[in-house]
Amino acid sequence: MKQTIAILLTIALLTAGASLCLAEGTIDFSGYSLEELLEIKADLSSEIARRPGGEKMVLGSGQYTVGEDLPSGVYTLKFAANGDEDVSRTDYYVYENESMYKYDIGRLWLGDMPRVEGYLRGDGETRISLYPGECLILRYNGAEAARIGNAVERSNDYTVPHGTTIPTGSYTAGNEIPAGTYRIYFSGTATSRVRVFQDADEAGNMFNEGIETILNATNTEGTVTLSEGNIIRVEYTSIIMTKGGGFTFD
Repeated sequence: MKQTIAILLTIALLTAGASLCLAEGTIDFSGYSLEELLEIKADLSSEIARRPGGEKMVLGSGQYTVGEDLPSGVYTLKFAANGDEDVSRTDYYVYENESMYKYDIGRLWLGDMPRVEGYLRGDGETRISLYPGECLILRYNGAEAARIGNAVERSNDYTVPHGTTIPTGSYTAGNEIPAGTYRIYFSGTATSRVRVFQDADEAGNMFNEGIETILNATNTEGTVTLSEGNIIRVEYTSIIMTKGGGFTFD
């Protein structure tokens, strides 16, 4: 009986001590051995990984929006066999935005314009930085994703010029937009692809690239000449267009 009371008193004291330490914002681990601390660390890491917002998670194949489905940051990715049993790898792609990914899906394949791509297999590991608004795509199987730090902020001194913002879409010269020669500019956010087709028939052929210009932080401007009936298509992200004297769609 005395032994039982002593045990209960010990537990009560330990609990009170732990509560006091928690209230002060620290926990005293000085009484634990190194082996015990390592075991506690492993158990704690596993528990955090199982919680929403934990630093490690297991993802299945699918689409994940950075900033919504998982936080931005630097991640390590390891293969996780939780999908197609006939495939022993996971393919991964990182797109600057969702519209770039959807464009690839519309063309019946992946890999057209991803910022990062590769595959995971066996015990191999890769490290990638994910930024807000980007899309992480996993195919065939999944990945064990561990967030190991914050992504380095991307910045540049590019100033977006004044002009008309052209949203993504297709526009017919002589109808939605006047014929003529225009300067086109990077909008300052994500990569844009600008294509000019001779007519609607050429624009409707998904395997005909037309005249193409890629606008991004390293290629910020270009020139397009539009004749009556030409189709100009803006993909992925809006652009800025200017013409002598200016114009609008109004």
